[in-house]
Amino acid sequence: MRRLCVALDTHLEEALKLVELLKGYPLIYKIGYKLFVSHGVEVIRKVRDIDYSAELFLDLKLHDIPNTVRNGVLSATTLGVDYLTLHTLGGSEMIKRASEVKGNIKLLGVTLLTSHNEEYLNEMGISLSKEELVLRLAQIGLENGCDGLVCSAHEVAFLKEKLGNFIAVVPGIRPYKVEGDDQKRTALPEEAVERGADIIVVGRPILKAQEPRKVVEDILKRIDR
Repeated sequence: MRRLCVALDTHLEEALKLVELLKGYPLIYKIGYKLFVSHGVEVIRKVRDIDYSAELFLDLKLHDIPNTVRNGVLSATTLGVDYLTLHTLGGSEMIKRASEVKGNIKLLGVTLLTSHNEEYLNEMGISLSKEELVLRLAQIGLENGCDGLVCSAHEVAFLKEKLGNFIAVVPGIRPYKVEGDDQKRTALPEEAVERGADIIVVGRPILKAQEPRKVVEDILKRIDR
């Protein structure tokens, strides 16, 4: 399994230049709202044209009525992507319907976003603790057909202890500590892997690096185990 996912949260030209620069490394590329809303399936085709061996992660966090999400997942099976996200907040029936048509795609359930903390839970009137909410959402996801979960590095060990093995995808990874980060629950690459992360997601530290190849090489060395 490839361990490092590069989030292409930038403009198309910059994203494609980065893919060209990093061609040959064992990477997953995450395509989210910024690129997919602007360019649709074209961005998937262009990344594939540059690096056919790369794995693709379509991060759309699907959340709608069950039949609508089912149809979205069914459409995604024609795009040649390897991973697709949906919100576990959508509930059991939504996830079941999605998993029925996922084909070779690995469905990843999103629990609590890395920008959310206890203040968010209080704002939303949620009485569960952060850990209790994440565990419940994770259970709903895995019991109904998700292949893995997107969770923070601070929760992955707890979830694997409670729920057993699953593909743990951990965003909010920083190769070094960053002050004023908008993601509240970050971790170093090696910290995340030690806690049980199978795939780590890195965006800005690679996108904004003067030498992205060196950053990628450094991360790959640090997570190799």
